[in-house]
Amino acid sequence: MAEKYPIEAVIELERDDCKITRAIMQMNGVKSVSRLKIEVDETLHLVEKDEFSDEDMHIINSLSKKVARTGPGKLWVYGKSCSACKALALSDAVLISSKSVDSKRIVFRILMENRVSLKKLMKVLEEDDLNPKIVEEPDEQRNEMSEREFSVLKMCYDLGYFENDRGSSLTEIAKVLDISTSSLSETLRRAMKKIVKDYLSRKNP
Repeated sequence: MAEKYPIEAVIELERDDCKITRAIMQMNGVKSVSRLKIEVDETLHLVEKDEFSDEDMHIINSLSKKVARTGPGKLWVYGKSCSACKALALSDAVLISSKSVDSKRIVFRILMENRVSLKKLMKVLEEDDLNPKIVEEPDEQRNEMSEREFSVLKMCYDLGYFENDRGSSLTEIAKVLDISTSSLSETLRRAMKKIVKDYLSRKNP
């Protein structure tokens, strides 16, 4: 019998078709390369480095669609989605975080509806030659996030509510779900509170 509640899992994927990550990971002083937003065609990378030289910027600009400085030593780099990001964007996974291990391997922390959906996702990723591995056993969100909260969170995520240039408003999403805006806001707030609580508990065990 499938679990009723969503689960959180950490998976590692391997690919060699992200020119941006490959180039950045070869630069000196790179602290991290993560992904803030993944879509089928485009991925927003967050690159952290002590200092970006003119040569670094020339390389990054030549490989990306758009680059924006977001603080000292931080860049938002928009580029074509690699096979791993594209596969996850096409799945039912909700991305919590990601980090490049090296130029080929990426670790993603994701939310899935249940173990069955995670198993199906791993099979698809295997068929896509992404060498998927579960690096942290799934954490069942029992007594944490309900199925309803997960479905609302997933809908808001899919419709671009969390994007910087917000793709949909709560009012618009509420119409899609045929519920009141206040009800949607309350459910979403509960779901987000539980995600933040879980994140903080991992950071400060």
